Amino acid sequence: MAIETTIKTHTPARVEPEAIVKLLHDYETYIHITCPQLIAYSRLSGPKTPAPVGEPCIFEVTDGRVTGQTTFKLTLTNRVDGMASRVDGRTPTGAMVIRTRWRVRGGGEGGVVCIEEEVEIKGNIIVKKMVKEKIEKGHPKYHRNFLAGVMA
Repeated sequence: MAIETTIKTHTPARVEPEAIVKLLHDYETYIHITCPQLIAYSRLSGPKTPAPVGEPCIFEVTDGRVTGQTTFKLTLTNRVDGMASRVDGRTPTGAMVIRTRWRVRGGGEGGVVCIEEEVEIKGNIIVKKMVKEKIEKGHPKYHRNFLAGVMA
């Protein structure tokens, strides 16, 4: 059984929702922000950035960890309102699958805009607990980094 968590970040009023979505669709930026200890990555399949909405791109990513480095498959799929991602990887304690759905919500006349990230984690109980804690601690910074990229 998977465990889930959701992270929301409200944006400054001057940030346009479309600008955030455009940055989420920039795979190079997405990978660099969400893999802060990035060692290397390569595209295994799929179109170049920006990919059409709904068409997945698969990457192999090598990321640094306290315990060394890990290599995993990362699938990115652009959505009209954001991005869907899937990580298929292994930790020293077991296999894991992390699915995220990034959405930019709100806007319109006076509406508050926020980045919402819904996360589903599959794996053994140890992996799920460790990964959930890491996501809840680290991903708000990823949201802030996307906002900084939009406001730059």
